[in-house]
Amino acid sequence: MTVTGILLAASLILFFAFFASFIFRRFGLPDVLFLIILGFVIGPSVLNYVTPASLSGLAPVFTTFTLLFLLFDGAFNINLASLIREFSESFILTIFNFIISSAVILCVMLISGFPFLESLLMGFLLGGVSSSFVIPILQQIKVKERLYSLLTLESALTDVFCIVFSLTVIEIIQLGSFGFRQTFTQLASLFAVAGLIGLIGGVIWIILTNHVLKEHNYVMVVAYLLLVYVMAEFLNGNGAIATLFFGLMLKNSKQLSSILKGILSRGSKKEQKAIKGELGVAVTTPAEEYFYHQISFFLKTFFFVYIGILIDFTDTRALVIGLIIAVLLAFSRTSSLLLTRKLKLDQRTLVNSMFARGLAAAAIAQLALQFGVPQADFMAKISYIVITGTIVLSSIRVFMLKRKIILPHGF
Repeated sequence: MTVTGILLAASLILFFAFFASFIFRRFGLPDVLFLIILGFVIGPSVLNYVTPASLSGLAPVFTTFTLLFLLFDGAFNINLASLIREFSESFILTIFNFIISSAVILCVMLISGFPFLESLLMGFLLGGVSSSFVIPILQQIKVKERLYSLLTLESALTDVFCIVFSLTVIEIIQLGSFGFRQTFTQLASLFAVAGLIGLIGGVIWIILTNHVLKEHNYVMVVAYLLLVYVMAEFLNGNGAIATLFFGLMLKNSKQLSSILKGILSRGSKKEQKAIKGELGVAVTTPAEEYFYHQISFFLKTFFFVYIGILIDFTDTRALVIGLIIAVLLAFSRTSSLLLTRKLKLDQRTLVNSMFARGLAAAAIAQLALQFGVPQADFMAKISYIVITGTIVLSSIRVFMLKRKIILPHGF
């Protein structure tokens, strides 16, 4: 394909993405599903305009950047104050659903003949709901703040859990050893280095923004983000986790800097102001966060189209396993009823409807391919089927729920 053809295709895909977003806002049909369908149509299965082989050179860089930016942007959905306030209910729900989902997938993969570690990787990879699906749905139907916070935190945290635990299993597979002591030591070192680099990087950037640059340069943050990733990888840490900590520092910079000033100062009045965040200064603005969300939209658009290109319905075994997992995830989600008894019936139904998998799972599946995980190609095929299937099933549940009640008043 010529340069002009590539640019034309990129332009048309972005226009299609905005059209899909309009359809989503108007009718509630998820835009990511349309993007996957578009990729499937232009891919080798239908029109054969683009093949996975033609994208193989770009895929590793694109996947890595998508993953690290996914975590960075996802950190802006995790407000530490909200996390602490809703910690008990949201965190317990998150852990419960993640464990149940991972266990279901683990069992299916073991029954299908996969080794334990590869099965565990699939369980963690597909264990969490997708924030790229949940958050737009919640924004459209305008649920109450408590329910919005509960589901947003769950989707943001499970994105993190999927990536962190999946990367941990990949590291164990790479080590090729089951020695608990050696494995635990290396993993602890890996994540400790990543967390430390992310925190130090965040502190340095906060100081630079407030005292040196004294302005909000959005592109510089992206450049610095890449530097944080590279530094973590260079020091044998996990770059993606480092970008998560960096994003958390920027998102909560006002609260954290306020607490720091409160510790350094004296007086009960200042301590109260410090806890409320009144002494700190935020290094990000709403406009800046919007800019990062737009980059995420750009990456999401092309990544889900890429997933559509990779989908292979000709592999019957992968198709059957993927569909079984998708259906079981829909049924297992109802187990959250045990933890949502305090909510209204329609609110509990909405919680049960949010089980779609998405960007984090797809990115990890691609990463497993890059690291040469055994049977990663077949596992990726299953993942794409599960992502598509859960998006369809979850969308149907949400659509049926919207038809039964008036959401703005019912929630």
